[in-house]
Amino acid sequence: MLTKPNPASTTLYTATQELESHAVRFIMAHKSIERDVIELEFDDMPEEVLELNPCQTMPTLFDRGMVLYDLSVIMEYLDERFPFPPLLPVDPIEKAEKRLLIYRFTRAEGCWYELVDTILNGDKKAADAARKTLNGNLIELIPLFAHQPYFKSDTMTLVDVCLAPVLWRLGILGIKLGDKAKPILSYAARLFDKEGFQEGLTFCEKDFN
Repeated sequence: MLTKPNPASTTLYTATQELESHAVRFIMAHKSIERDVIELEFDDMPEEVLELNPCQTMPTLFDRGMVLYDLSVIMEYLDERFPFPPLLPVDPIEKAEKRLLIYRFTRAEGCWYELVDTILNGDKKAADAARKTLNGNLIELIPLFAHQPYFKSDTMTLVDVCLAPVLWRLGILGIKLGDKAKPILSYAARLFDKEGFQEGLTFCEKDFN
């Protein structure tokens, strides 16, 4: 039976195949954070978790008696709470740019996370349209993937953490980019080779790529 988290531990309640949960698991593994990771199903969230997060969303992070359940909030909290290796720049202008990119990829209307959800869970017409849009978005951004080792950065940031789960799922999304997208595929391989990426995958996610 699931019990409330230990106040002395860092506990992450995570969905098995969800993009947001994948991103947070990647961060925690990359930073070698000591943690308890508990996998749950959205349709079967126990009362203990609902008491912590009335919004009924995942991931949900419990740390130092505090409960966090927004992706951007969780990511920035973890980056400040466990500062090595850093995943956001110190410069306020650069940091604001990264925050805006994260918003555009994960939360804005028509964002990549929304497109992925539609492809996997929408009806055929909606899924086909979302697949076409995401494929087009990726192709349009090829120059940015080719310009620097990471997305508009020489070092990995939270933006890359958010993109990695999408790129890991290209196969199950039915997206085949081809040779013209070699910069994207090289970028993806660079992320997948990062320390902690494989460790952060759930059993189900390992079969996605």
